[in-house]
Amino acid sequence: MKFGIVLAALGLLAAPSLARLAGPQETAKVGAKIPAFTASAVAVVDSNNVPVPTAYMIVGVKCGATPGYEKRFKAVEDEFRAKGVDFFWVFPNKTESLQEKQAWMKKVGLKGAMIDDLEAKITKALECKNTAQVILTDKAGTIVFRGGIDDSRGEADVKRRHLAEAIKETLAGKPVSVQSAKAFG
Repeated sequence: MKFGIVLAALGLLAAPSLARLAGPQETAKVGAKIPAFTASAVAVVDSNNVPVPTAYMIVGVKCGATPGYEKRFKAVEDEFRAKGVDFFWVFPNKTESLQEKQAWMKKVGLKGAMIDDLEAKITKALECKNTAQVILTDKAGTIVFRGGIDDSRGEADVKRRHLAEAIKETLAGKPVSVQSAKAFG
């Protein structure tokens, strides 16, 4: 995990993002390379230079769906960070303060890097329209999954863990069987 040691120790000290998109607007569809961007998040994040499977988690502290996903976010991050997957928690809502975002990450116990996407430039480049959504790339930076982390807003009703399955298939070198799924946020 490229940023693992630094981020584990400093993940909650992320500075506000200095997001910058490179080149013409690219598409963020499954099968395409992730759009180029750089953002400050403890260490500089360069979307073209993350050589491991990476989950870009688009979240909002004040999103109505967020409380129902907190345990699931933590579980998927814990399970797959241990297997070399990077997690970047992207916060596009300008109505949420940096302190609120940091406090939420600490409360939930998330270890990945926090990106304070103040103008939602990264979120727009990733073509995400709502929070509680993820973009998963393989180690080459190709988008292999986008959408909700599972198939239900209610934890008790989950039948399929979309993100977990997509990561398992990616780590095994297999094609992702479900490449997109509804995000409930």
